[in-house]
Amino acid sequence: LFLHRFFLKFFLKCNQNCLKNAGNPRDMRRFQVVVSTTVSVDGHVLSVSDNMFVHNNSKHGRRARRLDPAEGTQGYLEHGSAPCIKAISPSEGWTTGGATVIIIGDNFFDGLQVIFGTMLVWSELITPHAIRVQTPPRHIPGVVEVTLSYKSKQFCKGTPGRFIYTALNEPTIDYGFQRLQKVIPRHPGDPERLPKLKVYDLPMQEIVFPLGCN
Repeated sequence: LFLHRFFLKFFLKCNQNCLKNAGNPRDMRRFQVVVSTTVSVDGHVLSVSDNMFVHNNSKHGRRARRLDPAEGTQGYLEHGSAPCIKAISPSEGWTTGGATVIIIGDNFFDGLQVIFGTMLVWSELITPHAIRVQTPPRHIPGVVEVTLSYKSKQFCKGTPGRFIYTALNEPTIDYGFQRLQKVIPRHPGDPERLPKLKVYDLPMQEIVFPLGCN
């Protein structure tokens, strides 16, 4: 539809095909798009489109797909796919727990729960692709599998997410630099290992404090 030098594009949906289910009637209806300055088209009309046929792609009458006849929720009934985990950020934390973690994936819905190992944790749905959780405490360091659950039905068993627990007595200087190497982006020419530099090895005259600091 052209109006002066402007091109207008309309997306139309027609469900008035006089049929009970999706499809097209034998009598193909034709439509026109009219641009007018008033609600009534009897007045001044700015532009009129050509006759067009709007295909009826309505899903009215189709049955929703269920993963389990006994279980189901609106979230994955519409998509027909089970929720899955693609990433966890951050993917490691202390054994004391309490860290905020974002579970990233697909087909998340309200009521979906997150399981760290065998422990069910409180979760908050952000979007259908992100869930915010707090890590539960764990008595020993190591890797735990992260899965999803809804009404006693568990998801992601075959491809679970993984979260690494680290003990508080582990963060030595060497361990700290190893962790920094994971979070700092690498650029061409960067050394393989970060250099270790201790403040007390510097001459005192090279240590500059900001103004106003005691």
